[in-house]
Amino acid sequence: MAASAASANFLVATAIRQEYIINFLFRTCWLIPLSAPLSIRRTFAKAYEYGGVHSGAAVSGTIWFIVLTANLWRNFATGGLHSTPILVTTSLLLALLLLIIIFAYPRIRAGMHDVFELTHRYAGWLTLIVFWFEIVMLVSILHDNASGVLLIKALTKQPSFWLLIISVCHSIHPWLRLRRWDFEAEHLSSHAVRLNFTRKIHPFCGIALSKSPLKEWHPFATFPSEDGKNNSIIVSNAGDFTDSLIKNPQKQYWVKGLPRHGPMSMAQMFRSVVFITTGSGIGPCMTFLANPSRRQSVRIVWSTPSPLKTFGEKICDTVRKIDPEALIIDTRVEGRPNLVELAYRMYIETGAEAVFVLSNSKLTRKVVYAMETRGIPAYGPVFDS
Repeated sequence: MAASAASANFLVATAIRQEYIINFLFRTCWLIPLSAPLSIRRTFAKAYEYGGVHSGAAVSGTIWFIVLTANLWRNFATGGLHSTPILVTTSLLLALLLLIIIFAYPRIRAGMHDVFELTHRYAGWLTLIVFWFEIVMLVSILHDNASGVLLIKALTKQPSFWLLIISVCHSIHPWLRLRRWDFEAEHLSSHAVRLNFTRKIHPFCGIALSKSPLKEWHPFATFPSEDGKNNSIIVSNAGDFTDSLIKNPQKQYWVKGLPRHGPMSMAQMFRSVVFITTGSGIGPCMTFLANPSRRQSVRIVWSTPSPLKTFGEKICDTVRKIDPEALIIDTRVEGRPNLVELAYRMYIETGAEAVFVLSNSKLTRKVVYAMETRGIPAYGPVFDS
């Protein structure tokens, strides 16, 4: 039972991270009509917080695996189990699972993100491989050291066997869509670059880029170009990868899996919305704001240092075109504004149904919390969305 429970939880943890499941979840929520009560729409708009399902299922699976490990060690101590390889395999699996969880802890992940990404990927793959040995050995012992056809028949009767197959398929699936995409760099400033590409993707989506597919991946939101024929992403300096991308952009980058919908796309579920963003957060906001299929009325508050100098005339003109009364604040000249006050005031003045926030995590949480405590539907990317 413990093995099946652990396998089921790990299946959920891998499944909820699949792009096709995330996109299905988002598009299902979008089917709720604008005529539905706001209380229903504001609840389903939180669907982007699926990261809790991933981490919760992974931790639950690990707890069930601890139970399995404890039972096997107890049986070994009492003479009911005589297989040392099973104990070694089980202990190795538990060590790998704990390693993944430790480096996924928010503070450790934030401080050692590259290590987190590598351990999450490689320890995860190794876990699946070792899990196969574990299941085969356990089933073989439970069926009097069965082998060959008898072992295969016994395996197919185990829920863990089928659950593990699905988990493996989920791990392999994104890599089957690993491709090199062509990009054309358009330098906006020493702090930002715009990457244009001709591939057609579904509206309101983002993609992940990499120079070395087996090392690190970086997600970016996409938005349609001014002529509607191409798509673009905005990259601002936020670390080693983005710094090198701005200074020495390549003509090709690796893209894996399916383009995935992001939190800002949930603005579709409201008649009118207010967008609050800072700095390069305007890029992910544009995935919704600049899309020609958008039906909602929007107001924009964009606070950033030297917007024209940093992001260029095209981006600023696009923002003005979307919202002729957009409040673009140059923090070099006007200082940092009180975004909580601005968000609340604009929400009241426009009669909007919701507020969407995209900034650094601290400011995003602050504004979202301030709005929600006033009874206002507010949304912003969480740590694991």
